[in-house]
Amino acid sequence: MYIVALFWLYISLSCVAGTILYMPYRYYIGLSLPKDAHTHISELQARLFDPEIVRQPLEPHITLLPPPALERIDPDILSEQIRAIVPRHMPLTLTLQRVETFKRSAIAIGVDSPALHDLQRALVELLPSGHTAAPHTTFRPHVTLNQAPRGRRVPLELIAAYSDLLADYLPYTCTIDYVTLYRWQGPRTYTAERL
Repeated sequence: MYIVALFWLYISLSCVAGTILYMPYRYYIGLSLPKDAHTHISELQARLFDPEIVRQPLEPHITLLPPPALERIDPDILSEQIRAIVPRHMPLTLTLQRVETFKRSAIAIGVDSPALHDLQRALVELLPSGHTAAPHTTFRPHVTLNQAPRGRRVPLELIAAYSDLLADYLPYTCTIDYVTLYRWQGPRTYTAERL
């Protein structure tokens, strides 16, 4: 009974405050890698995956607008806006540079491309006021290889293994000519839609 009363109090306060309860949209905007790079990196992720030390990897991609920035924005409406600006920014050339870490919470491949920064800024400008793509960080393009579970660190041995196994592959330069919308299907599972 107490929980029901709290629920109705929350509903009442939400309505008074002018907000509505919503189910957040679960998607992000990014770039898919060319098939050869996607296959190479996916196979490496599978080979080095250990559920005891890292989370299930997502398919290789470069995130341009992360899920938290988009949870109140209808993906179908944003997709149309993105399609309108993509021709001004594509195709773009980028280089997968080297293995790096994010405070040892993730292993990634750093990406270099001035044109990619221009595209990301243009996408951020499409967001309604009050939405930010990365509220506490500067855009640092990368392809995530593995992430440690919350509160843990990626082992140094795993970082070294990725560095060694990618030494002959990187740097890798490619051209990309479309943006991808990744829709959430379930934990760590997204479908990729070409925009």
